[in-house]
Amino acid sequence: MRFASYDPQHLAGMCACYNLQAAGEPHIAPLTPELFAQLVEAKTYFDPSGLIIACEGGDVVGWVHACMGPASEPWQDGSVRFARLSMLVCPAERPEVGVALVREGTAWLAERAGGDVEAMHCGHGYPFYRGLWMGGEPMNPTSLPHLHLALGSAGYRTDVESVFMAGQLPSPPEVVTSALELTFEEGPAEPAHAAMRESWVGFAPMRLRALHRGVRIGEIGWVLLPHVAPKLGAPCVGIWSLGVNKEDRGKWVASALVSRALAEAYRLGARFGSVGTQVWNFPAQRTYAKFGFRPHSLMIGRKLSPELRSDQ
Repeated sequence: MRFASYDPQHLAGMCACYNLQAAGEPHIAPLTPELFAQLVEAKTYFDPSGLIIACEGGDVVGWVHACMGPASEPWQDGSVRFARLSMLVCPAERPEVGVALVREGTAWLAERAGGDVEAMHCGHGYPFYRGLWMGGEPMNPTSLPHLHLALGSAGYRTDVESVFMAGQLPSPPEVVTSALELTFEEGPAEPAHAAMRESWVGFAPMRLRALHRGVRIGEIGWVLLPHVAPKLGAPCVGIWSLGVNKEDRGKWVASALVSRALAEAYRLGARFGSVGTQVWNFPAQRTYAKFGFRPHSLMIGRKLSPELRSDQ
């Protein structure tokens, strides 16, 4: 087995490995060379030297995407970059390939940054694979256990968990009325900085705000995910944020927001929905369950601390 940095000539083999790995996971979109070029390679912070490909006899057998990616969430400083493994693709039956790739990616990052390394983690957002891999908040799902074995064997420890919930939309949901008198404002989500804008390249994230007497008391962020349609049979709507002011909770504001977002997504062609939310956030999980969302898998973010690097 030899390792090579990214070259477009490897794209067909990379996509084949990716799609084989994700064949049983309906919320990972099929990857094509065109999608990779548009949604990954075209980003200004893409560094081809950090995308490391494992080859045998001229064939791609796996790859890892190490990057110094910017923080992409609206409350973060998008000018600061963080060390992370954004993607890992390896055969389930060959754990040694995954471990070797993780070590290669970690060594690449060690030359460029100190401190912790995140692996398929939510800590500083999602600079790559958003909208392709597990909805709008891509992390490492437990439905792909061989990836966790590879990362764990290379020293990456569980650092954060969330639950990925999914459901069908056989018909438009009934619009929920809040206990408060609400008005709503909907439009494209306004990126807080350039890194957030690039994290959503190729998609059109939306934001719906709930106002009471002219004051915003809650909002939901959602996006149409068309690339999972070949697997699901129709586009999916991904909910990527939901929040209600603490003093206004328990008044059906969240349900009113979710119902309206899902109804609009249904009008645009979505017949499935997905969301990632914290394991401990039972109120949010209960809200999504009202609309047919059910737990699909846990998603785990891992971290390698500096003191563990000597164990690689």
